[in-house]
Amino acid sequence: MESMREKASSAVTEPDVRKREIQSAMIKGDYESAENFLQNYLEESGHYDDVIAILDAGIGEHYGDRVRVWEAVQRGLKYNCRNYELFVMLGDYYLPENPNQSWLCYENALFNCSEPEDRSILEQLLRQMLVEYKISVGRSAIIIQSYNELEHTKVCIKSIRMTTPESAREIIVVDHGSRDGSTGWLKEQPDIILVQNEKNRGYPAGCNQGIEASSAGADIFLLNNGVALAANTLFWLRMGLYDREENGTAGCEIKSIWDDQKADGVDGVSDLFSFAVQANIPMKYPYESRIFCSDLALLIKRSVVERVGLLDERFYPDRVEDEDYGLRVVTAGYRNVLCRNSFCVHFGSLPLGENRAERYVLQKNRQKLNEKWGFKMEYYLGARRDLPQFIVEPKEKPLRTLEIGCGLGALMGYIKGMYPNAETYGVELVPEVAQIASYMGNVWCCDVEQGDFPWEEEFFDYIIMGDVLEHLMAPENVLKRLWKHLKRGGYILVSMPNMKHYSVILPLLRYDVFPYSDSGILDRTHVKMYTGTEIGRLIERSGYAVEEVRAVHVISGPDEIEEAMIDMLCS
Repeated sequence: MESMREKASSAVTEPDVRKREIQSAMIKGDYESAENFLQNYLEESGHYDDVIAILDAGIGEHYGDRVRVWEAVQRGLKYNCRNYELFVMLGDYYLPENPNQSWLCYENALFNCSEPEDRSILEQLLRQMLVEYKISVGRSAIIIQSYNELEHTKVCIKSIRMTTPESAREIIVVDHGSRDGSTGWLKEQPDIILVQNEKNRGYPAGCNQGIEASSAGADIFLLNNGVALAANTLFWLRMGLYDREENGTAGCEIKSIWDDQKADGVDGVSDLFSFAVQANIPMKYPYESRIFCSDLALLIKRSVVERVGLLDERFYPDRVEDEDYGLRVVTAGYRNVLCRNSFCVHFGSLPLGENRAERYVLQKNRQKLNEKWGFKMEYYLGARRDLPQFIVEPKEKPLRTLEIGCGLGALMGYIKGMYPNAETYGVELVPEVAQIASYMGNVWCCDVEQGDFPWEEEFFDYIIMGDVLEHLMAPENVLKRLWKHLKRGGYILVSMPNMKHYSVILPLLRYDVFPYSDSGILDRTHVKMYTGTEIGRLIERSGYAVEEVRAVHVISGPDEIEEAMIDMLCS
């Protein structure tokens, strides 16, 4: 390992005198001069590239400054995501605490390395680690479903070959009776294991066939054939899966219909692969605990498959099987983690479209899911991710948060991703839901309007009530009772529907009805109705001061007729 580190610090070939000055001082062991040369270079040029990152990290490593090493590697990989020497340094960084992640870094360095001498050193290093450490990293069996769409499949497989070392994967394609030449092309590919079906057996069954065809010990990577991997997508997924022993699945960020699994800043981006190069880099706090991750691109640890089992084939042809599997993983004691530094490009169609027949299938599968788990899944699955945006604290701060009406605990997992040292607490009324939420945080199953709260006084930094107060018979009493459990200077984050919104007023004027629904402003389970003014008065009557108010737009906007009516009313 030492010889590889020396190689990384001496391989600079940039014909720049000042960079060679830094390198020369480091080789001589004169790190004080190297530091001065580096700082002078940065002050004069203002330029930071992957070569400077190697030198910067090398100086940081000499002085035992792990933060500096990590930050230098991050900046360098953002400049050049395929610099193998930076992956070597990242492997050195992870080695003391997580040999599995270190091994993955060295493997990725080898994949990106074209220098014969350095490749030989890396190969020897990887063999040595297998002997010295209990490396439990499995290769990934990449399972792809094929049903016609040959061009999509070709793009998907090409992206795998371009971004993933052969030693790290095997490709299994399950074809469901394609008639477009897919099977002929797949048979010609020497690195593909082909499973053929006479007819479309559906996504869950096809995944199970692929799992059964995979090598013993291989982790399972379910990949939609309309998804392309970008540079380091699978690498960072594997890093997430092996970040902790209890991590059972790892999911990507994807620009698609799942807004809560979409990367920040991706809207409006035209070149998603360029975006991925900048996104797929080391991140300080990249992992979010989830109830489930989309199986458009989902990595599952082999030991989890062996314990949890295969996908449930009752959810034919597809879609909600990933929600079901995520719940099974959580209730088995594992974590589903969303890797915020692993982005893949979704270019194909989604498994189910928007026609009436497909919506019917989706509705039937949702009904099956609800029957299986004993409650209405979609009602408890989501998280009000807008509310934690009011929390402005240092990321390392050990916060305590309480969510009233926590559902399955999705928001608690989201907060832990934002603030890794936070203690998350929740209150949930439905026992079956509270039991699952308890895997995401400390959950008390009760009616929040009954009995005393079990926490100490001044215990919480933030109390979150997302669309809860309108469901209570006496919301003012609940707010007053929570007061003593909030720290001095703490906050309650509240969201409530505004009954004065045009989507409520206009149907009342036009049709003389309140159009109640299963969710939203006119959720049929609401027992109280408030205008914006009354919301403020409720908060103030309960002893709190309203510090900030924001609006959340839950519908696309008024049409022409509604605009005309709004203008008439406002005049």
